[in-house]
Amino acid sequence: MSENGMAPGKTLAFGAFRLLVTQRVLLVGDRPVRLGSRALEILFALLERPDEVVSKRQLMARVWPDTIVEEGTLRVHIASLRKALGDGLGGIRYVENVTGFGYRFIAPVTRSEEIRPLPVTATLAIEPQHNIPTQLTRMIGRASVVASLASRLPQRRFVTLVGPGGIGKTTVALAAANDLHESYPHGVCVIDLSSITDPSLISGTLAAGLGLATISQEPLPQVIEFLKPKQMLVVLDSCEHLIEAAALLAEKILGGAPNVHVIATSREPLRALNEWVLRLAPLELPPLGAVLTASEVLGFSAVELFVERARASLDTFELNDADVPVLADICRRLDGLPLAIELAAARVDLFSIRALSARLDDRLGLLTRGRRTAERRHQTLRATLDWSYEILSGVEKIALRRLAVFAGAFDMKSAGGLLVDDEINEPEVPDILMDLAAKSLLAAQLAGEQVLYRLLDTSRAYALEKLADSQESAAIKRRHAHVCYSWGSDELDREAQTLLAWAAETSHRIEDVRAALDWCFSPEGDPVLGMNLTAASAPVWFQNSFLDEYRARLERALQSLRDTPNADAALEVHLNGALGDVLLATVGFLPSVTAAFNKTLELAQRLGSVVHQRRALWRLWASCIGTSDYRSALGFADSFCQSARSSGDSGALLAGDRVMVISHHLLGNHATARDHAERALQRPVKAVARASEYHFHFDHRIAVRAFLGSVLWIQGFPDQAIRISRENLECAQSMDHLWSLCYALTHMGGVVIWMGDVPEAKRLIAMLLGHSRRHSLGYWQFWGRCLEAGVARNAGELKAAREVLNNPLCSPTHQESLATFQEALATPECIVRAQTGLAGWCEAELLRIKSETLLRENGGHESAAEELLQQSLDTARKQGALSWELRTATSLARLWHDQRRTRAAHDLLASVRTQFTEGFGTRDLVNATMLLEDMTTKESGTR
Repeated sequence: MSENGMAPGKTLAFGAFRLLVTQRVLLVGDRPVRLGSRALEILFALLERPDEVVSKRQLMARVWPDTIVEEGTLRVHIASLRKALGDGLGGIRYVENVTGFGYRFIAPVTRSEEIRPLPVTATLAIEPQHNIPTQLTRMIGRASVVASLASRLPQRRFVTLVGPGGIGKTTVALAAANDLHESYPHGVCVIDLSSITDPSLISGTLAAGLGLATISQEPLPQVIEFLKPKQMLVVLDSCEHLIEAAALLAEKILGGAPNVHVIATSREPLRALNEWVLRLAPLELPPLGAVLTASEVLGFSAVELFVERARASLDTFELNDADVPVLADICRRLDGLPLAIELAAARVDLFSIRALSARLDDRLGLLTRGRRTAERRHQTLRATLDWSYEILSGVEKIALRRLAVFAGAFDMKSAGGLLVDDEINEPEVPDILMDLAAKSLLAAQLAGEQVLYRLLDTSRAYALEKLADSQESAAIKRRHAHVCYSWGSDELDREAQTLLAWAAETSHRIEDVRAALDWCFSPEGDPVLGMNLTAASAPVWFQNSFLDEYRARLERALQSLRDTPNADAALEVHLNGALGDVLLATVGFLPSVTAAFNKTLELAQRLGSVVHQRRALWRLWASCIGTSDYRSALGFADSFCQSARSSGDSGALLAGDRVMVISHHLLGNHATARDHAERALQRPVKAVARASEYHFHFDHRIAVRAFLGSVLWIQGFPDQAIRISRENLECAQSMDHLWSLCYALTHMGGVVIWMGDVPEAKRLIAMLLGHSRRHSLGYWQFWGRCLEAGVARNAGELKAAREVLNNPLCSPTHQESLATFQEALATPECIVRAQTGLAGWCEAELLRIKSETLLRENGGHESAAEELLQQSLDTARKQGALSWELRTATSLARLWHDQRRTRAAHDLLASVRTQFTEGFGTRDLVNATMLLEDMTTKESGTR
């Protein structure tokens, strides 16, 4: 039986007409009757059940299987059929209207085998009209694409619009056809292939659309013969399920009809000869994090479409500024797909914007109410995705639902780790990914030197449902967690510099790590795998600055570890160390941080692991630095370096130089600190600390150069200090590593404040505050506030600056730094540290500040102040701290000058100033020069 229920090869005769079933041709005598494809389908439906009433609903479902149409449309085609049959002329009736029910074929019908010879070919050509469907709504956001298509088609002749379901391929094709129709004197023919399931019917469907009644078994030659002299446009809409037949048809048309152009729409390229592919992008979305008003956000086409369709659904709908971020997020979560946005906008009569956002996780259930006149596959988001899914091969369906577990972008290696098993072989993976990308189910993008793939959120939600319905959901989620674990464990032996680049390039993995950890610690998950993944994923958490979240996950993993019999000691060391690192970054050097690091050392010693002990020593050294215990820090640094030398690890030796630079600098051993810094920077570029030992907080060279800038300034080389600090900042910016950039900004900011360049200092402070705030780096945020306090000048600014001193994060080192920036911020505590020898690096400056305080007090403290200045001078000279010596010499010279000891004052200050070879425009040297000139002038005046 044929599709219409009639036996092939039969002829149905009624009145003067014969209907050839196989050829789908109506003849009067031997002459074909002009009859449109819809009217012909109605005739078939009525003839299948002569003398029976066929309801209007049944006819509409038969003729328009994927579209809901009004009764008026059916009546138009019934009238066309009656006109073609001459119904009512001479009293002959064929089709009867049964009021309220439907239609009935009432003329006698006879069935017979076709025995009369037919002409080899008989065609009737009706000059084609422009059958472009009328667009009921305004097209938004596609004007440039339509213009591009319209301009290129005359040169290219064959353009395929490609994109996922619901992105607007048909809309763009029809808009372009409408713009171009005057360029085609023989018409525009739009062929909707979505209802065709048999590839062999595609030529006949085109023939019917062109108005050709063909009698031959294969109508394509007649179609080509008809098109050959024509100048017209053919639009083949929805080719993806008939991809090979559509490609062949397009090639035949273009090869046989030189003035015919073709637009095709498909979810994948046809890969036909001379095809030009135009991939449709999603509608334009507001940038993530942008702060926009309601009027500004309407400049983005995705939002504009939502608002226009929302107003069509609810005439009182208005977008206010408060709802802009919520609506932007809705459009973003809907991937900028026009269909999904239209379906969402249609629900504003039931939900507010915020309620709609809250319900969007069930987007496949929520987005169900499309236009009744739309094709069935475009009436709901699920129907659109069903259409795409059903035309996939078996292995593609398996791959798509498995890949849905990736919450973010993934590379080919990760995809292989997830897909390969007994059903999918490893060599198949590249082809599977490319085929799914070609079908617009995967988005592919180039990131550096690798290709990353990603499912659109809407497609992913659908594929996750398919995975949940399969028998392999738990197994695939476990496999996904192993893939995420491999990302971290594979990097353990990487060098730190390589690791920093790796972390920056793979920051997109955070969503997958989250999803994998959530599954691991779920009732059906694997907590042991979760604990290992928590430890191994540390680089991703730090690179993305989700440290508060990572802290909670570490605490959960440690609790789970404590509840596990025969817990892995090495894993406990990893987790405790990572927790200490997170605490350090988020709360600073509080007792809880030191406790975490002590626990790490205890566990490492119990484990007998040199690597883990060295890591614990590193962290305890950092803890001592943070609590301003410089002598103890040097002890841990020595232990660390001994371990590094015994191992011969060049990376550990570089790290050892770094801890020595910082420790000796803070103790005031500036020359030794500089020696270690210069040695560290001379080491080969690849000789950097391994990630397995020192993690990824800073690049060692960034840290070394940062402190070298401070050392050079203190030693009296301001120009060199600012040059190396600037180079360091540029290097940190190029690395795109969060903590390293903070490190460079903080130390350069300090050097610039010492030099007296307030505008430049404010610029660097703004960068540091913005960067640390954006990435929730509380420790560095506080350093930014300290630098901000250091440039305070008026009474109001100084009052706000003193509030920094009351912050629990304000350690003695912070207080010491603040005093060197702004002596009005010197605290009694840091002065005591200087007088007891604990403030090492800035002891000379703090003693000078104390003397200045005494001189400002009433009560004749000049003798005590001078004694402090002499002590400061001696300390600065012993340390080789020429810049501190200059400040002290300036203060002492001013005191002597006021005491009329001008000659001694001049000689002292001049002897220090002459030691400088650079930096003569800096604040301290300018002040010293001005004082010298003043003393010279006054001394000359007294002679």
